[in-house]
Amino acid sequence: MKQLQYLLAILFMAAGIVSCKESDPLLPDNLANFESNETGFDADITEKEVKINLSRVTNTDITVTVSLEGTGVTYGTEFTTTPAASGNNVAVVIPSGSSSGSFKLIKKDNVFLSGEEKVKFTLLSASSPVLVGTTKELTVSFSSIVSEGSQLTLEGKIGPADSVYFNAVYADFSNNSQLPVGRKTWNLGFESGSEFRVILNPGYQSTAAAINKTDLADFVISDTTGVGLDHNIEDPSTVALVDYWDGDLTKTAIAPVSATDSENKVYLLSFQGSKERDKWYKLKITRNGNGYRIQYALVGETTLKTLDIPKNDAYNFTFVSLETDKIVDVEPQKEKWDIMWGYSTYNSGLGSPYWFQDFVLLNYVGGAQAAEVLESAVTYDAFAESNIAALTFSGTRDVIGSKWRQGAGPSGPGTIRRDRFYVVKDPSGNVYKLKFVSWGGGGDSGERGKPVIEYKLVKKG
Repeated sequence: MKQLQYLLAILFMAAGIVSCKESDPLLPDNLANFESNETGFDADITEKEVKINLSRVTNTDITVTVSLEGTGVTYGTEFTTTPAASGNNVAVVIPSGSSSGSFKLIKKDNVFLSGEEKVKFTLLSASSPVLVGTTKELTVSFSSIVSEGSQLTLEGKIGPADSVYFNAVYADFSNNSQLPVGRKTWNLGFESGSEFRVILNPGYQSTAAAINKTDLADFVISDTTGVGLDHNIEDPSTVALVDYWDGDLTKTAIAPVSATDSENKVYLLSFQGSKERDKWYKLKITRNGNGYRIQYALVGETTLKTLDIPKNDAYNFTFVSLETDKIVDVEPQKEKWDIMWGYSTYNSGLGSPYWFQDFVLLNYVGGAQAAEVLESAVTYDAFAESNIAALTFSGTRDVIGSKWRQGAGPSGPGTIRRDRFYVVKDPSGNVYKLKFVSWGGGGDSGERGKPVIEYKLVKKG
């Protein structure tokens, strides 16, 4: 009898397991797509990364076969690819644990191109269980383009184990392109215009304060006594430790760099929200001709390092990593991006700073402007060139900022505000309407760290 009861129990358990498995929802197909249908390849760029995105992370290596067809250019003569093509096909491997892969399109040296040349790439196949999606063709022009619009999945998160805001992502609407950059790759940005101003990395929880010394050689460890570099959400005075969130370059934590060396003070710098003083940096910034010079070291170190930073008119800022002692590439050229999505210092609502995820920064230094439009006034679909005149554009850093979503906090990521969208005038004068499609909040089926945006050209500049 006991044996019978035991067998019956096993059968019931097995039936329950089968029932649970049968009731589990099937995952949608995992699709491989290009980021967009078209993009440009500026004359001053020698190579371009072409990305292939999957709908979700794969648990096995996937090989995607891509064909190529040149118009006005021949493989091996004017351009090549990495990995190399075989019979006009490129095999791209997307490794297990990833949701994207890429290959490089490379211009050959000493080749004259008129700008009319193009290469068409087509996704031919993907290894099981991945299927080819609808965005299976991509045309790369060997010149700048002005896109009619597209959708982009911004790559803020790289892999499953990464922070959802691992990258800051710069998006260029007219070129259907994005540039993800590790948010912790830099500490200070040096303005490239006519003034001499320095910004902190707002995505690295950075704070800075001056001490009452102007010679870094005179610094002693006791100079850190009484200096607090930790922001306090309940204390509005801590706003002096950060760069103001509207982007006003007259309200930075570090004062303008004077032509008189003795007027430039020594600063203490913290990042990653560190309260550990031995991880702070001491630094002094002076002018060096038309550029900058920085002396720096960790507060407990006696040997100072020196780095000269030239200005580069093609960019808004030149960026420096004190941790690697290098000038580093961060932003695209100033006319080649419109918004940046990432992590940032922002307004707590109490006049004090706090650290904000999913912040959308406008390329305000590069000349971009934006306006918010409520759907009650005119819908996103209906918005046209005739509606532009009624808008009041703003050139502040946070004109989009956090306003595109609501309700985020400890309880969850919140939801997209579907009652509004944005109109962005890029640095070249092209006007795009922009809306947020998904971001992993409010049941929108998106993925946190990979927000999807949609934009459409309203007026060509």
